[in-house]
Amino acid sequence: MPAALPLTAQDRLLVVAPHPDDETLAAGELIQVALDAGAVVRVLYATDGDNNPWPQRWIEKRWRIDAPARERWGRRRRDEAAAALGELAEGRAIGVRHLGWPDQGLTDALMHEDTVIATMHAELAAFAPTHVVMPNLTDRHPDHSALHVMLELALLRYAKPCQRLAYLIHADAGAGGVGLPPMPARQARKRAAMEAYASQLSLSRKRLIALATRTEHFTALDPPTLRERATLSIPRPRASRWRAHDLLLVLAGGERVWRWRARVPRGVRSFTLDADGLALHATIAGDAIDIALPPTLRATAAWAKLHRSGARLVVFDRATWHAADADVVVVPERVATRIAAGLG
Repeated sequence: MPAALPLTAQDRLLVVAPHPDDETLAAGELIQVALDAGAVVRVLYATDGDNNPWPQRWIEKRWRIDAPARERWGRRRRDEAAAALGELAEGRAIGVRHLGWPDQGLTDALMHEDTVIATMHAELAAFAPTHVVMPNLTDRHPDHSALHVMLELALLRYAKPCQRLAYLIHADAGAGGVGLPPMPARQARKRAAMEAYASQLSLSRKRLIALATRTEHFTALDPPTLRERATLSIPRPRASRWRAHDLLLVLAGGERVWRWRARVPRGVRSFTLDADGLALHATIAGDAIDIALPPTLRATAAWAKLHRSGARLVVFDRATWHAADADVVVVPERVATRIAAGLG
């Protein structure tokens, strides 16, 4: 495991889950390790997992899922989470917090709301974790990767040392990380905890049980930093050339967060992202999009993503968020708010 583990009775472990069941899939054994060591454990759920229509249709035998139905489903998933944590805790205390944010809406919340960062910062300040277990930036579920960026923004504002441990649930096999040594008793309790999520197992038992029985992997992360005069380059999957995508960009500096969102135009080599009169230039170069970060506006971290726009039949992303690395930057030139295509 990373150097900061094993955990001790002086540690405080915060497990951040995008949806109920992610805490068990990602860290069901690590939670047990922490409790065995006497550490204080809290699980923070970003959403209630209420936008989950197909299992709900199957179980409730109804087609139309309206707001009261989603609220009812969210309560069910909270109850399942409580039962799952009861299996993992075996009578010991686990703190629980539910934020109730929109399921499948965390990317939009990240791009539009400063309140989500303030809320996450308040949760960090209230619990004072020594370890934060968080989704990996490269997870293909958009809620997972967006929550990672939210947490990094909140941790930058929190500015107190703690070990970041990233988990990867929805991604290609063979993802990196350091595995938690398997122990049959822990694995059995984790399996029992996963059985508490009957709503999720109803249509996806084989897939979810396979995820729940994998070796738990975590990647120890350093705080994000930004290279001076950086160019942030993100991959452009071949399929993206034929579908509508938005380019999302988030910059952080001190208490300030800047956000840009622009439709990627077709048939041009460059375009401009504007927000609040601040312009950044992007260049489409073969299989990548390069975003120039000109010097002067001081930022300490940056993330970008090629995001599918419009309705989705499949929730998972082909392209995920990417982070810039290493130290100081950015002042975009001030221009009228616009998206100018074909500048190159």
